[in-house]
Order: sequence, then C-alpha cells, then structure tokens
Amino acid sequence: MKTVHLKSASYDAFIYARMIARIEGEVEDGDLVQVIDKHGKFFGWGFYNSRSQIGLRMFSHQHAMPDDKAIAGRIRQAVALRREVLQLDSVADAYRLVHAEGDGLSGLVADRFGEYVVIELFSLAMFQRLDLIQDAIVDAGVRVKNFVMRADKEIADQEGFRMSELSGNKPHQTTIREHGVQFHVELSRGHKTGFFCDQRDNRLEISRLTAGKKMLDLCCYSGGFSCYAAKLGQAAEVTAVDLDETVLQVARRNAELNQVKITFHHADAFPFLRDAGREGKRWDVVVVDPSKFVYRTNQMEEGLLKYSDLNRLAMQVVAPGGLLLTCSCSGLVDQPTFLDILARAARAAGRELQIFRVSGAGCDHPVMADALKAFYLKAVWARVV
Repeated sequence: MKTVHLKSASYDAFIYARMIARIEGEVEDGDLVQVIDKHGKFFGWGFYNSRSQIGLRMFSHQHAMPDDKAIAGRIRQAVALRREVLQLDSVADAYRLVHAEGDGLSGLVADRFGEYVVIELFSLAMFQRLDLIQDAIVDAGVRVKNFVMRADKEIADQEGFRMSELSGNKPHQTTIREHGVQFHVELSRGHKTGFFCDQRDNRLEISRLTAGKKMLDLCCYSGGFSCYAAKLGQAAEVTAVDLDETVLQVARRNAELNQVKITFHHADAFPFLRDAGREGKRWDVVVVDPSKFVYRTNQMEEGLLKYSDLNRLAMQVVAPGGLLLTCSCSGLVDQPTFLDILARAARAAGRELQIFRVSGAGCDHPVMADALKAFYLKAVWARVV
C-alpha cells in the first residue's frame, strides 16, 4: 500500500510538504496514496507530488479507496450543479464547470465557452488524468467541439509537467452570451481561461445602477462591466481604461459586437486617475477591478499599498453621492483586510464611504465548508460622499 504519514494535518484540500513525516512504499509523483495522521489513524486519500510545495492534494476522507470512477463522478456532480440545480444555461452559455477544490477536484479548473471547454491545470495528478477528465465532461452531457488546455508555466514547472507534451492544442476563438450581452473570447490567451466568468452576477448588478449615468471602468480587461453598463444599463457615457493593448482590442470588438459606444483609453490606471483628479473629472459610477496584486505572502505589503493607492485615487473621481464598485481577486487578502484598506483609502481621499453590499464570485464558483479561505473574490459596493 502506498502510504504517506503526516506530522500534522488540517481538513483543507492542501497538505504542504513540510507537514509530511515519511513515505511508505514505492510512491511516484501523481500517485493516489493513503494518508495516515500523526496518531497513526487513517486520514484519507490524496494525490502525492514530491516536487511541489503542496505535497498532497486531498481527494477523500472516506475509507474506501477512490478510483477513476470517483473522479468522473465528481465531474458529473459538478456539471449537474451548474446545469440542473443552478440552471445557468438559461442565462449564459459560458460558466465554470469545475472549480478545483470547490468541487473536490484540487488542481483542476474547467470553463465552458459555448461548444468549447477550457481546462486549466494546477497539478501533476490532474495533468496525468487529462484523458479521463475530458471523457468525464463529455459523458456528463456537455457538448464539446474542442478542448483547450492551459497552465501557468511557473506552476507547471513546480508541479513537474509540460504543456508542450499535449498535442493539437491550437488557438481558438469563440463568441459567448450572458444575459443577452455578447463577448468575443480568446480561449488560448489572456488571464485565467480567457474570460472572467466569476464576475457575471456583478456585471448584471452594475447594469441596474447605471441608467443615465457616466461610468468609468478601470482595469476593464475585455470590457465586461462596460458592455453591460452600456447595453443593459443604458449608461449615458462609458469610459474604459486598461494598460494591455491586446485586451483592449478585444474590448473594442466587444463594444462593436453589442453595438454600444464606449470610450477606450490605453493607460495605466494610476496615472490616468491622477490626471483625471487634477483636471476635475468626475464619474457617477466607478468600477475598480484590477488583476491580482498579491500572489504570495511576501507580496502582501506591496500589494496592500497598491490597493490603497488605487482606491484612494478612484474615490477622488467619484461624483459626490456617486457609486463605487471595487474588487480584489487576491485570495490571500481576506475580506476584513480589504475593507480596512478601503476605509483608510477613503480617509486619505477626504471622502466618506457608505458600503451597502459585499459580494463575491458567481454561484458556479462554489467553496467547500472545510476550505472557506477559497472565497477569493471580494466585490465591495459603496456610495461615496
């Protein structure tokens, strides 16, 4: 029996290498192994990787040894949640099918984009079982024209796999819909899997607050919030800003696709806001949705300063009584910390912040009760006085 004995354990999906005491049997990276706690008692089953800081990705705490059918079963349950319980097909043809630890499949993310499914890999074990995963998604009733595989190079190197080993992974593009709004998606490039499905509910909510208003969309990426505000929200004027010219091209295409007028600026949000503040420009609604500022704990101080500075500058260009939606997708920054940063930023900006809602990722991004730290997306809605 391939067995890993632990020094310490928690019911989180991750068991770090430093928590492992010893290995029993001929265990290879990616193997499913029995896990024994420090008291010599059965703890569960997990996927082992000696190369990774995450030495074990837990799969089950049941005594019965899982097999390939168990993985396929988890995928089937994940798809059923989205399609049968949440009925997401009625509002969109793009959503998350499998949300890693949230669906009991650590190291695996799968997003549906029309007839394409983008699989993002974070672990060697899931990479090794890719054929099984693809078959299980199809068997769960998802119509798939093509699978597109993605992985961050640094993560792949740490886990011990190479995406170049996959054949036939050609660039793909498609058009998807959400609540009647259409988006062009570059499936083989861009952040995450090519589009931020997690903000779907927040995009719809912003459209309910923009009628006749001037809106500024900072770090707009491919124009999600902007297109919703202009098309569904009937905003009087929408200005969108992003530093990445490549994604701005996609955003412009999305504006044309939805037949809406959006003014785009290729600029860094920080100097853009400083210039706008000096010129006395004001917007009724301001959306702040930057990319992740804190990837690791040693980036925390610098990342929090960025959040503080960006939000301080953004608050200064909100018209009196206007609305601010500000987001953080840094999982290491918890909600209380982010709210404290916003309170400090408001004081520094000489404004009062009246928070009326805090939301997160869409319902297709579930979190297991034993891993509540996985609530990564924080979206704070406030009135700026």
